[in-house]
Amino acid sequence: MGSMRRIALATALAAAVAAAPAQAGQLIVVDGTHAQRVNDPAVPTRAEAALPMPAGRPRASAAAAASHARSRASSRLGRRAVYAALGRELRRKRIGRAAYRRWRTTYVRSVRTLRRLGGARAAQLRYVLTSVESLALRGRLGPTRMPVAFLQLERNRQYWPRLPYPAPGDQVSFKGSEILFQYFAGEGLQLHPLSTFKKANHLHGFCERKEPTCDQAALRRILDEMTALAVKRGRDFIAWEYLFYFGGGTPPWMSGMAQATGIQALGRAAQLLHEPKYAETARRALAAFDTGPPTGVRTTGPRGGVHYLQYSFAPRLFIFNAFLQSLIGLHDFDRVVGDDRARRLFDDAEPEARAEVPYSDVGDWSLYNYAGHESSRDYHELLREFLESMCTRRLGAIYCQYAKKYRGYQVDPPVVTYEGPSLTTEDKPTALRFNVSKLSAVEVTVKRPDGRVVFDRLATFRRGSGSFTWTPRGPSTFTVRVAAKELRTGLGKRDSDSSQIEVENRPG
Repeated sequence: MGSMRRIALATALAAAVAAAPAQAGQLIVVDGTHAQRVNDPAVPTRAEAALPMPAGRPRASAAAAASHARSRASSRLGRRAVYAALGRELRRKRIGRAAYRRWRTTYVRSVRTLRRLGGARAAQLRYVLTSVESLALRGRLGPTRMPVAFLQLERNRQYWPRLPYPAPGDQVSFKGSEILFQYFAGEGLQLHPLSTFKKANHLHGFCERKEPTCDQAALRRILDEMTALAVKRGRDFIAWEYLFYFGGGTPPWMSGMAQATGIQALGRAAQLLHEPKYAETARRALAAFDTGPPTGVRTTGPRGGVHYLQYSFAPRLFIFNAFLQSLIGLHDFDRVVGDDRARRLFDDAEPEARAEVPYSDVGDWSLYNYAGHESSRDYHELLREFLESMCTRRLGAIYCQYAKKYRGYQVDPPVVTYEGPSLTTEDKPTALRFNVSKLSAVEVTVKRPDGRVVFDRLATFRRGSGSFTWTPRGPSTFTVRVAAKELRTGLGKRDSDSSQIEVENRPG
């Protein structure tokens, strides 16, 4: 069953797939010279597919941008380097003549297409073309990286001349293929291993639950495609790489989260489809978790144990949700196929995760990374989901504890309490103090006995104590009301408290 047929079936039987992902991901499906925007229940949502920018890092450094400036001289050097790389691998018999001709043709056609384009469309294709040349110039365009580099170039060559201009973050697939590309502004369409393997897991889930959207052929196709695009990265392992500059990272780089999700998807499919070859592919990817950055993702975490990185180029960025998903992927692979190395890699790092989790808690929300910035709404929920996954797998009580706590942060209303004073003096600036339990918009209103409002202020306050300063202009007994509306979840839950404050005459 092809992608378009699966999408139509999912629409017709929407009531029967309640156990599918809560939201279908939106996708641009390319069929020749036409493209259609559709919803596909197997495709991860935009939030699931997002690659968050490492805090404090630019999207593309000035040096990276300069290296992609395509002057005539650099174009000639890049072209010669690509031809030389292809010829060298052909002579060494590490690629066949058919592949050599196909990839050389892709490159030549891309150069010709770029000459006919202008403006932003030319910039997207130029970026991807120059990325291939940069790999060749740096000696990184080897035989196992050529399939993904030239496929990505071909897809961009097909897309940019005439198809609808995507929005940043849009996911794109091409008829006859199941893999997912994502549009990164200024960097063209980029193969997205994490999103693609999440799609494979969704396809597996449909079949595991015997839903009408089960499509075993699509599951085989997506994993066969990704197996063919794996790159021999370390001395003894394969990886699924990203080929664009990101957050200060120079391509090619890898993600521990994407790697573990791939291992998980391959292991699940090996069991479901009775295909040992998928488990063997996954085993070839495990050593990334035994290899330090920037080649692999194993490092020492902030609590002194083994930590698996989200980004191989960022060895001091410890992202909570990505670390947990890496552990879940390794655990699941061992559970479904029985693999001693995956079990050992899980056991190596799980104590560090247990030690790190409490440091993700700021009292009313979670941090995205250790000693870093707070999670967005989507990443708080993602972390909660991974904690819940660790809990349901019975991997430790601490994961259950924090999954429950973080759910409370999402659904519990704020608690706001007026703390005083109850007595002040006219014409004296008075701090109306309160305590609020979570990030909220807090409003303080002061009314006279006849109900007339004499003071009304609104501001945002973080968890803890806060105050507004009011200067009463005459003696009386006033009513102070403080109200809070939480800001993070979008649910708009509220709480309020009120009290009276007596204002006395000014002395003398």
